[in-house]
Amino acid sequence: MRHILLVLSVALLLAGCASAPKLPPKSISSFSLFNTFSYEENISKAYYDPGTKTTFALVPGSHQIFFWREGKRVNVIGGIGMANTNFRALADITMGPDASVYALDSSAKNVKKFNTDGKLMATWELKNTVQPIKIALGTEQNCYVWDGAGGEIIAFNLLDGSELYRFGRFQLERVDHLYANRDYVVAYDRLQATSSIFSSLGQHITDDDGQIVYDPYNNGISLSEAGLVSKMSAAYLPMSSKPGIMTIGREVLAIVVDNRQVRLLKIDYEQVP
Repeated sequence: MRHILLVLSVALLLAGCASAPKLPPKSISSFSLFNTFSYEENISKAYYDPGTKTTFALVPGSHQIFFWREGKRVNVIGGIGMANTNFRALADITMGPDASVYALDSSAKNVKKFNTDGKLMATWELKNTVQPIKIALGTEQNCYVWDGAGGEIIAFNLLDGSELYRFGRFQLERVDHLYANRDYVVAYDRLQATSSIFSSLGQHITDDDGQIVYDPYNNGISLSEAGLVSKMSAAYLPMSSKPGIMTIGREVLAIVVDNRQVRLLKIDYEQVP
């Protein structure tokens, strides 16, 4: 019966992916820095939504998420507590295509979804996890969670919170950042400065240098101390400071630098004649 349920779950995931058409290819021409935010607190990760011009920053020391809009702090949620917007141990955040923020609580073993103003929209329990510490959203219907105790990535169905499948055991030692889209799952090991790239169904594809994310057109983008590099074109931008975690929202990259700064870079594309 478990095997039948797994097959059905994978079939539903494939159907959901097939319903979202792929965008026509575009080639990256350059990366343009257009804004920088500085914080008094240490931040470990940030996302930027171009539609609402909102930056979401994870502050691990206080277990909080800062909401900034057009240069002003508009809300702060989190902190240790039992209220709907509190956490027992805020471990990670990710952003959905509608700019919703998904927050992973490793102690409560759940995921909370907030809108761009910080209002709680939904909560999912992460069943059969031991130490969930990283999260990535594949589509609006599924997410991936790195369980540090089990040493594997677990795919969950966000429609009902059910587990779909697991992968990565004996292939991953640690994960400092988890990224996913409809086609790929990328586990980044900062100590080794490498990214392990899997298909959305968990098959290992390759290992690559640097931290890898993909833009909406599935162009690979790599970040290392040497610089920001397009994997499929000549676009390159040197880094003047040691970079931290890189995230992507639509066609904008958010890079944490020196734990106190977020640099926003627009991805520029070659014009199609």
